[in-house]
Amino acid sequence: MDERTLRVLEFPRIRERLRELTETVMGAELASSLHPSAEFERIQEALQETVEACVLLREGALPFHQVHDLRPHLARAVKGGTLEPQALLKVLQTVRTARLVKGFVLTRAERMPQLAAAVRNLETFEPLEAELERAIGEDGTVLDGASAELGRIRREIRAQEARLRSTLEEIIRSPRWVRMLQDPIVTVRGDRYVVPVKQQYVHQFPGILHDQSTSGATAFMEPLATLQVGNRIRALRGAEEREVQRFLARLSERVAAIAPALQEALRILGRLDFALAKARLADELDAVCPVLDPRPKLAFYEARHPLLVFARRADPTRSVVPIDVRVGEDFRTLVITGPNTGGKTVALKTIGLLQVMVQSGLLLPVRGGSRAGLFPQIFADIGDEQSIEQSLSTFSSHMGAQVEILRRARAGALVLLDEIGAGTDPAEGAALARAVIETLHERGCCVGVTTHYGELKTLAYEIPGVANASVEFDVETLRPTYRLRIGLAGRSHAFEIAERLGLDRSVLERARSYLREDLRAMDDVLAGMAMDQSRIEQARKEAERLREAAEAERRRYEALRAEVAQERERILQKAREEARALVERAQSEVRMLLETLRRERSAEAAERARRQLETLLTSLQQAIAPEEGEPVAEVEPGDRVRVASLRTEGTVVGIRDRGEVEVEVGRLRVRVPRSDLRAAPKARPARTAAPIRPSVAAAPSRLDLRGLVAEDAVYELEKALDAALLAGLPRLVVIHGKGTGALRQAVHTALAAHPEVRFRLAPPEEGGEGVTIVEFEP
Repeated sequence: MDERTLRVLEFPRIRERLRELTETVMGAELASSLHPSAEFERIQEALQETVEACVLLREGALPFHQVHDLRPHLARAVKGGTLEPQALLKVLQTVRTARLVKGFVLTRAERMPQLAAAVRNLETFEPLEAELERAIGEDGTVLDGASAELGRIRREIRAQEARLRSTLEEIIRSPRWVRMLQDPIVTVRGDRYVVPVKQQYVHQFPGILHDQSTSGATAFMEPLATLQVGNRIRALRGAEEREVQRFLARLSERVAAIAPALQEALRILGRLDFALAKARLADELDAVCPVLDPRPKLAFYEARHPLLVFARRADPTRSVVPIDVRVGEDFRTLVITGPNTGGKTVALKTIGLLQVMVQSGLLLPVRGGSRAGLFPQIFADIGDEQSIEQSLSTFSSHMGAQVEILRRARAGALVLLDEIGAGTDPAEGAALARAVIETLHERGCCVGVTTHYGELKTLAYEIPGVANASVEFDVETLRPTYRLRIGLAGRSHAFEIAERLGLDRSVLERARSYLREDLRAMDDVLAGMAMDQSRIEQARKEAERLREAAEAERRRYEALRAEVAQERERILQKAREEARALVERAQSEVRMLLETLRRERSAEAAERARRQLETLLTSLQQAIAPEEGEPVAEVEPGDRVRVASLRTEGTVVGIRDRGEVEVEVGRLRVRVPRSDLRAAPKARPARTAAPIRPSVAAAPSRLDLRGLVAEDAVYELEKALDAALLAGLPRLVVIHGKGTGALRQAVHTALAAHPEVRFRLAPPEEGGEGVTIVEFEP
């Protein structure tokens, strides 16, 4: 894949954004050098790395801002140079981050095996880290603990400085000297402590002159009383500097000894930073990982051009219309036609850029389930690259690029050509365009072309493996919809646009008369086909909506049936446990009676035991006897009844066929025979107008579905709708997030099946496309 193709597809802008999202120099270098691969295993690994980095990104932030480019410092150390404290501080921060990153990733190895495998080889340098922490402060200074000798020198310096300050304080407060001083302060000139002496007392003040003020009125003199202490401090400062340099040289030697391992650590940290940048890019694009196929084919659903997504993030009023496009499955060549500014070129660029991105290990702004294949070559000739300096016209520029593509393209290549054959005589241009398309198609390439030539629309009916596509245009508004429709050739709509803009009808009729009869007939056929396909598409969408609604209802029914079975089993298990406890109690009482009879052996004891056994038998018979009472004769929804088989009460919510009644028992609804119902023991109204309504407080007014798969989300939505309707809530706020839009589509499909609700997307301040407002019909 040559740089010209990457340039016309605007891949360098993706690389630049990726570079901006890195935090280290090494990661930025990887982003800047990113290039698509033609090796299937390598692409798989790169995509898996990005997917795992998305997981890692959600786990929390890593301190990559403290990973520094140590390569210049390592080179200096290896050559025998001494590293400055600031350079050693960068080494400390980098090795510390390496240890933290390794631990963070390895504790999550099950969810990110590929990244974990990479960081297992990351050396952590604990001894060097501990020594640097003792020696180098976070401000880049050498600490007293660097060595025992350095600590001793600095302690003595502090003691001598304290002695010096004490002597100077005595001098500036002494009545003997204060009259000679310009101000009672101590200052520093060079590395010596001095006091400001008035010029007229220079010869009377015992000290050494070091400096004078600009005006000459003040002399800065070091008192003789502090001269010896100052000399001692100066000597100690020299010893301190020599000890610091000796220690820094020793640390630099240690760094030089492990320079190769540090270089490898920088490489691994840079790779991890680059992976996280890919994850951040995926987050910005709401991107997903497509299904990868080793064959040269692609099927992108709801694909969005990444640069348009970036533009929308900067300006939310801009819209991005997704397209569905495929090449290489049931056809290998796609001819895209339609009016100017309809989105043909953007569709072509979207195909090429997304394919380059996925072969570079990047996730794509497409719907889940999209598929991306492997193209060993990708060529694109899009846009106008005419050269004034080389005196090349638009046609010459494009033809030169196409000549190079024809020379290099092999079977399996993806070739994208914009406005093929344009810029020259229409008849000759159409002939050349057809020849180029047929040659690439016969060679086994996957081809996408845009054109205005009507002659190329017939290729789909003449050559197997060629398909038409068109970009929609709304003649009523004179605006393109930017939707791509595969299977139908497009029209230029020149006459319709001219008519809407006010061109005289007689002029239009004269223009139509100049068209060949076959072209007029083709235009009429295309218009009819467009209408037919629009109706078919609407019918397909409605059938799909009904199918999804039916499937959601079936899943809901299966879930309820499983829940009822669970509740029934729970009730039966409780009954078994109660029966077992009753039997155990009876056995215990019988054993006690027998023990009493054996002990007392009297007629009175026997009679007492007989009465106790009769009482126990009666209680057992009552416990296991079926519910008494006659089955209820008539029931209506809202009646309170007792379910004999379950020994519990419930509310009738529906009358079914075959003598079955649906009863709400607790949170569940069960179907039982009418003969299993008894009148509730407490007197209640025989019938009510409707089932008991829960309180508004018991029904949630917000429902968060983020993180759920579509099936579970629809089930939770149905439950929330039921609760809200029964509680009389005016509306329900459903949070589904933006993501790929699949969850939002599932929610809207389920809501469309409810005639008693209205729904709409929330305004931007309430969540925009990530939130749906459901309003209930009054």
